[in-house]
This record gives sequence, structure tokens and C-alpha cells, in this order.
Amino acid sequence: MSLLRSLLSLVVCATPLWAADWPCPEDGDIYPCICTISVTYEITMDCSNVQSSERLTEIFQTPFAFNDFERLIIDPLSPANGLDALPAGVFGPVSFKEIDITNTLIETVDEETLVNSHNTLLHLNLARNRISWFPFETLELYLQLRELDLSFNQFEGDMPDFVTKALISLDLSGNTEFKLTQTVFTGSPYLEVLRLNNMGMGDTTPPNMFLTLNNLKTLYLQNNDITGTLIEDFINTLSQPLLAVYLDGNSLSQIHPLSVTGLNDNGIISFTNNQIQQLTQENWEGLVSRLTRYDAIDMRHNPLVCGCDVYWLLLDSSAMRVFNSLTTCSGGNLMTDLPKPWFDEHCTTL
Repeated sequence: MSLLRSLLSLVVCATPLWAADWPCPEDGDIYPCICTISVTYEITMDCSNVQSSERLTEIFQTPFAFNDFERLIIDPLSPANGLDALPAGVFGPVSFKEIDITNTLIETVDEETLVNSHNTLLHLNLARNRISWFPFETLELYLQLRELDLSFNQFEGDMPDFVTKALISLDLSGNTEFKLTQTVFTGSPYLEVLRLNNMGMGDTTPPNMFLTLNNLKTLYLQNNDITGTLIEDFINTLSQPLLAVYLDGNSLSQIHPLSVTGLNDNGIISFTNNQIQQLTQENWEGLVSRLTRYDAIDMRHNPLVCGCDVYWLLLDSSAMRVFNSLTTCSGGNLMTDLPKPWFDEHCTTL
């Protein structure tokens, strides 16, 4: 916050009534945008009702008392056909700390659209638009950008490498034609939260994709049509920083013994709503033996056979406790209630 604004906040109680709307301009000059101010005179612009890119450009040519804004909001109840791009210069000389532009028909974002926010932008949310072109190569210019949400847009082809030293949260969910590459995250070493849900990955995800993400804490991979056996080195971050991995709603039938080696010993991993039938010691012991939390592995809503493949779990209560206590076999019985004497008689001790 500038020194001027700091001084103004100290005298806010003595400010005359005529300055109540300052530093916002006259309503008519920025219609249909709505300008509001905080108690410290930080400006938020809500332009949800703007009908065209041209009108948005005109509005931000209006003289403002300050050009460093707190936030921009564009979230229309009904998207306007005329607002289909964010061209260069659309925001004039204004910079922002936070931007939320969602639920529009915007298709392109020019590389000069947010040039004045390179040093200020902390949060950029462009979810649920129709964006097919975004200047990914400029991400490294945003020196403070912590959160980027590009989910449910219309990106296609190979995903470009994300090069940024500031980003800690990235959401690319719902871009079903976007293809991940092995190097896509090598330039984003500080990512902590990564959302890649509903992307139709299938069997195309390369190994070692998350290898360099040594600060990654939470990884979302739900509903991606990942089938068969989870491949070797799928989640293998070197320093094992991951505290939570979500693979729910895929079609996995098994995991490779070395498919998940990047999970922290105190982490959790969820496989709910998959097609896993067997929990063989060969495939699961490596992961189970390293996890220390109760209920760390969520296997609910899988068609588990619960035959001799789980006998090793009945012989080791500490291993059994790693699985969610409400895990059921395909017949509905809790896995923890299986009759060990029957298994002693019918299964070979491993």
C-alpha cells in the first residue's frame, strides 16, 4: 500500500461526506462497471455486466485517482456475445492484485493484456470461459503470481511448459484436449497444489511428469479415464513432499509396485470409485508399509474380491489400519471384519 493511502486510512473518520465515493470516478463514466472501495481506499471493479470488449476498453481509459487496483471481477449471469476477447491495452494503465474473469465467452488473451500487472498480480482466475489461446510464455514475467486457474476452457494440443518461480497453485482441470508432457512442470518448482481433474488423460500421461515438484503437497487427478494398471513412476516426486493424492473416479484395476513413491509417509491417497479388485502384497506392500496414518488409503467403492489377495493384511493389523476402516468387499462386508480363521485354513501363508 502506498504511503498516501496509509495516511488516508488514518484520517478516514475525519473525511468529509463529499469524499465517500473517492477514489472511484462518476458511475456514468464506467457504466455498467461498479466501482467499490475498501476502508483503506483499495479499488475493486465489478464489470460483470459489460457487453463487449470495446466497452471494457473504453471504461479503463477513464481517469482514475489511482491506477493500482485491488481486484477485477467479471462473472456475468448470462455471458455477452460481444465480450469474446481480452485484447492488448484493454485495461489501459491499470494494474491489479486479483483478477476473477469467469463464465464468459472470451476465447483469447493477448500477451499484452495484463502487462501492467506483471509486478502486482497475485491471483488470476480465468475458469469456465472459452479460452483457446493464452500467453503461457509470459508467465515468468509475473513476479508475484501465486494462484492461476485456467480450468474448464478450450485449450488444445501439447501443453506448453509452465515457467514461473512464484506459482504455488495451478488448476488446469476440464481442458480435455490439453495433452500433458514430461517437461510441463519442470519450470514451476514451487507448485504446492496442482489440479488436473476431468482432463481425459487416459493412458497418455507420461512417467516422471511430477518428478521435479519437490514442494508439491496436494495433487488432484480425479475423473481422468485412467485405466488398467497405474504405471511405474507415475507419482515419484524426489523428496516425497506429497500429503494428499486423489485418483478417484478413474477406471484403475491395479497399481504398479513403484507407481506411487512420491507420497509423504504421513500422506493420504484416495482410489475411490475405481475398478480395483485385488490388493495383492506384491503390488501394494511398498506403498502400505511406508504410510503411517490410519485410513491413509481410501479404497471405498471398488469391487474388491477380498480373497487370498488380502490375507497378508489380516496377518498384519498395522498394514490393515492403513486402509480406510469403511472399505468394503464387493459383497458389502467390511474388510476389517473378514474371518481370519477361514483365511488361515484356505490361504497359503505368505
